[in-house]
Amino acid sequence: MDINIDYFEQLWEEAFKEDHKADSRTSWDNRAEEFNRNDPDERIGKISALLLEKQMLQKGSTVLDIGCGPGKFVLAFAPRAKSVAGVDISPKMLQYATENAAALGLDNTEFRELDWRNADLAALNWRKKFSLVTGIMSPALSNPNSLEKMIEASNEYCLLCHFVERQDSIMDVLRKVILGWNTDDEFGNKALYCSLNILWLKKLFPEIVYFDTEREITRPLERAGKHYITKLEMNTTLTAAQKSDVLDFLKNTAENGMIRETITARIACIYWRN
Repeated sequence: MDINIDYFEQLWEEAFKEDHKADSRTSWDNRAEEFNRNDPDERIGKISALLLEKQMLQKGSTVLDIGCGPGKFVLAFAPRAKSVAGVDISPKMLQYATENAAALGLDNTEFRELDWRNADLAALNWRKKFSLVTGIMSPALSNPNSLEKMIEASNEYCLLCHFVERQDSIMDVLRKVILGWNTDDEFGNKALYCSLNILWLKKLFPEIVYFDTEREITRPLERAGKHYITKLEMNTTLTAAQKSDVLDFLKNTAENGMIRETITARIACIYWRN
């Protein structure tokens, strides 16, 4: 078998067709409030520290964050950069991001509603515009074309981060036991695996680091029900019986009306210089 860029692009495209079913504005709008909560997240500090250590983020940096959500990484980068732009498919996410930046008095951020997979960099005048382009656990970097545009938008550095292992103490049970899903990926993360090989074959000489995280999130029972049902429906349409099963499971799991979930993960960060 001839292992070349075409091989990894085809492998990634096949995975995209199988796994990506619900990246709509409405789907992400429905999750925006949850994403905007101020739960402790050590990923922000660790990824920021990596960028600073490798001198990819500096006072003169112009940064683009793809799939920025409510802007948590944009807000972390902005005090250390010249300017930071965030793009996202969800208007609700961007509303929170704009409000969060204003609350911190940041005047070097901007946010734009954009589906990265359909972005026209020439029309945006974004070819080689940014010194650093990031895609951090972002479903917007979902196929070879989206990676190619990420490379094209950068005049210096790129950073791509994904989970390679993740265990969610509640969600994993809901997926596997109640719905019968098996979401294990033999590649750890097929998009990341393909990205790394494509970048290597393009002779961009990517480097990769890993770090482990653990966080605990506690939600009131009613909010937990909404959260898990909304997240599951990103990939399928739940029947009334399935929704009832989810709510029953949460009710039986709750302690004093609260659902506590522990999330442990290993994250891979690929970075390279164009």
